[in-house]
Amino acid sequence: MRYYSCDSHVVEPREIYEGLDKRFGNAAPRLERDVRDRPGDYICLPGAPPIAIGRLGIAGNRLDDPKTDELIARGYAGLNPGIHDPHRRLDEQDRDGIVGEVMYPSINMFTFALEDRDLVQVIFERHNDWIVDYCSPDPDRLIGIGCLPIPDVDASIAEMHRAARNGVRGFAIPAHVSPEQPYCDPHYDRFWAAAQDLGVPLTMHIFTGTTFDAGMPAHWGLPAMTTKGYTLCLSTAVNTLIDLTCGGVCERFPELKIVFSEYETGWVAHALERLDHANYRTPQFAMEGLSLKPSEYFKRQMYVTFEDDRVGILTRHHIGVDRMLWGNDYPHHDSIWPDSMETLERVFADVPEDECEQMVWGNTIDLYQIDPDKLPTPA
Repeated sequence: MRYYSCDSHVVEPREIYEGLDKRFGNAAPRLERDVRDRPGDYICLPGAPPIAIGRLGIAGNRLDDPKTDELIARGYAGLNPGIHDPHRRLDEQDRDGIVGEVMYPSINMFTFALEDRDLVQVIFERHNDWIVDYCSPDPDRLIGIGCLPIPDVDASIAEMHRAARNGVRGFAIPAHVSPEQPYCDPHYDRFWAAAQDLGVPLTMHIFTGTTFDAGMPAHWGLPAMTTKGYTLCLSTAVNTLIDLTCGGVCERFPELKIVFSEYETGWVAHALERLDHANYRTPQFAMEGLSLKPSEYFKRQMYVTFEDDRVGILTRHHIGVDRMLWGNDYPHHDSIWPDSMETLERVFADVPEDECEQMVWGNTIDLYQIDPDKLPTPA
């Protein structure tokens, strides 16, 4: 059996943000050293707490180990070698027992929330160019996800076409947008149509939104920063799932492919069951003319990723085995690298081998149209 991570990450280099202040002034992200008496390299985004670069690349280390604090204090210099060098990254895949990764942003998960939309567009263009270069040593084992400046539909369509021509095979968009113009608003229809025509999956990753709070109440705290925020941030995914299904997006664009990433999967079966019943109880709040139940749209067009979520595996037949994508979250501190095989052995206890293979391999190969003959085979 081969394993392909469908939720890993890059850590964006300094070059993506250098010089932006000359054009955008204080609105631009700043890379700073030793912020607020805390050692390390930090990215400072207007309106958000400083983000420690070192903490984004400490896979294989525990947060409660003092040696991890030393790595974080080194910033970029403390990151694992493959984060800088894609050739070394292939070695790190081998160490974990996998043959490839679909890689999302790290810093730029938060860039979606910057207010200056011209700035967001420039950063994402730089990101998308850089990710193509990073993946170039082996674009079948290294699949970089691009970023699009939603809610600007025109700019997003143009950048999606440009980046796709350069080799980008999937795109991240914010999991949360303004409730004044939700994803079911006709404003986005041209964008959904363009993505459907290109055949590229669109991913809504945890912690992404057009505001840093991802639409959650202030007293919950920021999703990446507090206990309540982190625990309850799956509400962002549920909210958007409802807009896409009950709001008619999936009805109008039946070939559109949406991935909810890193929210885990234990919530999905219950949410779908409850949503179907809510749609039965209050059909006046859904768009007229829907031909399927909300759960049926999900099982036709949507996917969710998991890392070590045993509860999700136990409910896999209610979610749909063909809807589930495994990822190791490398190189973040939540990652199960380099122990993915040991972790999956525990998570997949009593799961038939063909179902395991579908979740760790087949679904990702199909979704991203990867040629398995170009990938390593087990020894």
